[in-house]
Amino acid sequence: MDKREFRERLNQARRIVIKIGSGVISNNGSVDKNTLKSIVEDIANLKNRKKQILIVSSGAVASGMGIMGVKKRPDNIVNLQALASLGQPELINIYKELFEGFGIKTSQILITVDDIQNRRRFINAKNTLLTLLKWDILPIINENDTVVIKELRFGDNDNLSYHILNLIEADALVILSTIDGLYTKNPQDSKAQFIEAIDETVNFEDNGKSLLGSGGIKTKIEAGLNAAKLGKLACIINGKTPNAIKQLFNDSEFRFSYFIPKTHTINSKKSWIINCMPAGVVVIDEGAEKNILNNKSLLPSGIKKVYGGFGRGDVINIENEEGDLVAKGITNYDSSEIERIKQQHSNEIVNILGYKYSNDVVHIDNMALTKYHSEE
Repeated sequence: MDKREFRERLNQARRIVIKIGSGVISNNGSVDKNTLKSIVEDIANLKNRKKQILIVSSGAVASGMGIMGVKKRPDNIVNLQALASLGQPELINIYKELFEGFGIKTSQILITVDDIQNRRRFINAKNTLLTLLKWDILPIINENDTVVIKELRFGDNDNLSYHILNLIEADALVILSTIDGLYTKNPQDSKAQFIEAIDETVNFEDNGKSLLGSGGIKTKIEAGLNAAKLGKLACIINGKTPNAIKQLFNDSEFRFSYFIPKTHTINSKKSWIINCMPAGVVVIDEGAEKNILNNKSLLPSGIKKVYGGFGRGDVINIENEEGDLVAKGITNYDSSEIERIKQQHSNEIVNILGYKYSNDVVHIDNMALTKYHSEE
């Protein structure tokens, strides 16, 4: 796919997730309202074209820094969380006022990746977001920085933006950063070369990252590649450029990096499984591995070992005896139950446990192959 075809498909996209990095809407430790006005104007234009837009926005910490007069981003997690708690209402109020100028109603949703990795909460979040879109409301989503730790340090909402894309089955992900895309080296290096089209074969190193953003280019690349695996459109643009979103859609000379979408893709549910943190591990024998590769479910007879304490309905890793990750899946039994029924035939489950949920430990419909065994 070349740049022209990407832009043509992007203009045809109906549902778009726009991720706004903290560095984009921050200026000297506070919210950059001029940049935000430009972004809001561009999004309003997209709404006028009958496109459904969801915003994943960072910036709560920067907003809190501005309120408190803090110039340097703290390293202490507790201070970061306190600043996020202070800044989030102010940030969402700025969005609300700016969008009201275009007659657009907004809603606020605070979420964590953990919320999305729980299948029941995943479905609830999906239904809520789809209802808001049906009502022509523009959801503004942020990680709940007052309670998360790992995401606050590393993700800068990049990973969350991909999960939201998958959650509501959007057509495209537009990532606003402080650089215009991917380079072979730090963009400040005179030898750095711009990479326009990105796929899994691209190798990158020493890329610059936003001064106030904690994700950097690496997590943006991960989010874009994950979107591409779903066959979705994804790109990185410089959000500091005036009317950057408008130029992305309308200016053929506008510079940005885009991800080449896969033609062979996995469905939304299997993508959710692949990206869930595993609650535990089961080790399987060679016969069970072959069965999985032949599109069959995992039976207790093929399980040799169980690691970790996990519950029924959790996502677990399925590994072979060499330690290779064969697949991930939703388990029908908890770890203690599997420990008792492993290496036993399914018709013995009732005799061992006194009950039976299913003949299989992980049904093939609730299983996704990993990189070790490509599903393509």
